[in-house]
Amino acid sequence: MVRTTPSAVVIVPAYNAAKTIDRTIESAIAALDAAKQAMELESEIVVVDDRSTDDTAAKADAWTKKNPAVRLVAMTENKGPGYARNEGVRQSTGQFLFFLDADDVFYPEHMKLCLEALLTDDTLGYVFTKMHIDMPIHPDWRASLDESNPINFCVRRVWHDMIGGFAEEPDFRTWRTEDTLYRKCLRELVKHRKVDVATCEQFVSPGNALDRQRKKLSMSMVDWRASGADDGFHMTEQMKQVAMDRLMRVHKLKGG
Repeated sequence: MVRTTPSAVVIVPAYNAAKTIDRTIESAIAALDAAKQAMELESEIVVVDDRSTDDTAAKADAWTKKNPAVRLVAMTENKGPGYARNEGVRQSTGQFLFFLDADDVFYPEHMKLCLEALLTDDTLGYVFTKMHIDMPIHPDWRASLDESNPINFCVRRVWHDMIGGFAEEPDFRTWRTEDTLYRKCLRELVKHRKVDVATCEQFVSPGNALDRQRKKLSMSMVDWRASGADDGFHMTEQMKQVAMDRLMRVHKLKGG
């Protein structure tokens, strides 16, 4: 089989991330450079500014002038992280997709390890790694966090397109669970593998998923379920319908 030069893109959805965007982009550049030292690779970093009201776009634009690998896509309307991730994919051509939230970081080996795994096994649709999380996490939750996060995996573009990308409906924008549904669809549809190395870091910021689940993630699963407390996640009727439709689509794609 003739091999062409692989291509990868890192999509960075960003909204009011002026305090962290420099750290995030710098980490993506370091990971991209490490991958390019190990293999021939066409690559870019696409920052999608989701109509920020702070200096996020200006800071990202400054990077485009310093490093040709970085490109800025400026949204004209705030549409949420699911739409921003999909828009980054739509406006890029990389065959391997990475996603990095604007307050998190890749470690230098992240892209290299993911790409090596995918390039050596054409049957894999995606691979994912372990994450380091900057707050106490009970061991019961670590595996499920690794399997549902948007930042610690690499997927072939074809499978992103097959499942329709991230959910963009308004309720997903409000409750921010589009990443969990995305990973669930992929997990059920395609062969995948975990690379058992921590290659990225997720930070706590006010109102993000980690912050909302702080109490839950500090407890065992048994204790949490017994507590009956609210973890801040909600499934509206719209979200239930979208999830059902997407999972039915996955079922049909599998030949069901």
